[in-house]
Amino acid sequence: MGSPKHASHAAPSQQPPSSAPRQSYSGQQQAPGYRPAGAAPGTPVDMPSKRKHTGRNVCIVLVVLALAAAAAFAGYKMWQGGQSSSTSASTTASTTTAASDTSEQAYYVLIVGEDSRTGTTEINEPNYADGKGRSDTMMLVRVDPVNYKITLVTIPRDTEATVDGTTNKINDAFYSGGIDACMDQVTSLTGVTPKYYLVTTFVNFENLVDQLGGVQANVPINMTLDDIVSGKEITLSPGPQKLNGASALVDARVRKAYANDLDACRQIQDRSLVQSLIQQVADNPSSAATAASTLSSNVQTNWPAADLVSEVKNFASNSSKITFYSGTGPYAGDIDDATGLWLVPRDETTWKKVIQVVDQGGDPTSVVALPTVAEATD
Repeated sequence: MGSPKHASHAAPSQQPPSSAPRQSYSGQQQAPGYRPAGAAPGTPVDMPSKRKHTGRNVCIVLVVLALAAAAAFAGYKMWQGGQSSSTSASTTASTTTAASDTSEQAYYVLIVGEDSRTGTTEINEPNYADGKGRSDTMMLVRVDPVNYKITLVTIPRDTEATVDGTTNKINDAFYSGGIDACMDQVTSLTGVTPKYYLVTTFVNFENLVDQLGGVQANVPINMTLDDIVSGKEITLSPGPQKLNGASALVDARVRKAYANDLDACRQIQDRSLVQSLIQQVADNPSSAATAASTLSSNVQTNWPAADLVSEVKNFASNSSKITFYSGTGPYAGDIDDATGLWLVPRDETTWKKVIQVVDQGGDPTSVVALPTVAEATD
């Protein structure tokens, strides 16, 4: 089975101003600029010890299986094209207008990792007891079913947005109004209306990885973080290694162990894991149906189960044709004087450029360059 092609990108250094971390108003340990429940906007609360380099939940396996399904769908459409001289308008999967000839067949999937503490060691803490979470990982995944090109673009969780009439982070929309509110914010910011969404939690993420037999990863730096499900401290050393669900979640969540551009660096690792997992699925075509079933049992989605299973089954036959691009929207930020939040300024102009490049089959890092990954020294 051939291996997917990977686009390589340089990573020039970008170091936006740093700030003291704060605690989120759901109590979760997150990036700077959160406030506790009931506090007025802009009220900061100090973070716990830096020893626990907390980050955020990531839907790595969700992305993997969604992309596998998408690639399979691509193969099916190409076959179908040989049987019919016309393509139904129902195959149009995104409302984004693209310059490429394949735009009408390409579609987007929104991957959301929400950080509720349900099923974790922190659920009984007052600030977590409501069981609600924020969309602390958001990825737009565009699938080109003609050229077998898959592009992942991170929507930084700290991006400025208006939520319930108040300036806040874009990830707060999920806490306020669930996936519908989150989807509305994504469309407003990027101009993209995703066809499908997949949402998972800390517990389901670990279950997914374990049920898939683990994941091969290349850990970029030293990492230490308590597993939020078991409470056990996990330490990872740099280098290639196979991770179970708990260790994969640490790899995906660690943020403060990086020297600069903390969340952007974390997202680079997230996308690297995605590509590794896609290859893992492609190398085991006989497990495609099981993988699709595992996904369906661990996510909230509007993707019909039968369609997802059918698409994943067909993925392996197209794996050697896949090319990946991955990148991010604007991520440089600072403390906002008006709210006291650490925000990434809303930049719809740059987002428009990113999506135009992606829809033309290009590399999103040509618009927003990636940061340099380095380990913090203090």
